[in-house]
Amino acid sequence: MTTMSVSLPAGAQPRRAGHFGAWRALAAVPAMVGSLLMLLVLFGWMGQWEGAVLLGWIGSGAAVFTRLGERVAGRVGAGFRRPSKAQVALLAPAWAAALVRAGLAASEVDLYVQRSREPNAYAAGGRSVAVTTGVLAKFQAHRRGEDYLVAILTHELGHHATRGTKFALVTMWLALPWRFASRLVIGIGLATVGRRQPLRLLALVVLAGVVIAVVQAVQQRQWAVAVVLSTVGVCAVLCPLSDAAVSRRSEYAADRYAASAGLGAQLVAALQVLDGGQRGRRVGLVARLLSRHPEVGRRIEALGGVPGRG
Repeated sequence: MTTMSVSLPAGAQPRRAGHFGAWRALAAVPAMVGSLLMLLVLFGWMGQWEGAVLLGWIGSGAAVFTRLGERVAGRVGAGFRRPSKAQVALLAPAWAAALVRAGLAASEVDLYVQRSREPNAYAAGGRSVAVTTGVLAKFQAHRRGEDYLVAILTHELGHHATRGTKFALVTMWLALPWRFASRLVIGIGLATVGRRQPLRLLALVVLAGVVIAVVQAVQQRQWAVAVVLSTVGVCAVLCPLSDAAVSRRSEYAADRYAASAGLGAQLVAALQVLDGGQRGRRVGLVARLLSRHPEVGRRIEALGGVPGRG
């Protein structure tokens, strides 16, 4: 990629603080433990080889921390691809400028493109950033300048600087069996009660079932069963809410990172383009609590109070 000279505004040094990735990994611990317990049951028939298989599975998760493992995980799990020649021509100047703003060398971070119409961008693992083809199309259609892409890319680099995605890929892998099973159960439940039934009704039915099971376990003095069921029920509610809350704070931190690099105004304009006129749309309370991204309006308001928004 080509390089270009970029000067930072006086006093505008990107902020590098936060441990959002560690907090999100902590929120995923119950799901990872659940995955381990599920695999213990599934591979129980292997006898003495069961431990080796489980260690191999855990080791494959640890391999994601390596650069090669991250590249494979991004390609297989998220569909990340190297930019084409035409995409490189479009992205190279903005990417070079974003790296300068962040004080990083091109060899430290890998840039990818994901084929998706949805205008979005991602940071993954410890050294990956991706933009969708939808982002490129949207900025070409609106004839936006290079600074807007620089702002988006710097925001994603901010996730790495604030450690927001450091453990994302490995926790995703280690929690995969549990989350797959959970979605399968939810899908079966929806098919059983009918998709036209309100989701709140299904949630109440599940909650009532868990409460009844816990009460019966207590009455029969099956304390271990009661504790396990209670823990699973609490984690099923609190962990997704906690993960979403930390993710939203991570987004604000990445916004502040871009703003402190002198790109606050450009990021506001970029968010307005990507939002596509969705500001003001009514969203339910549950959807807001489970959303991993803050409302665009709130992000723009927060950026309005950040110094150094050049």
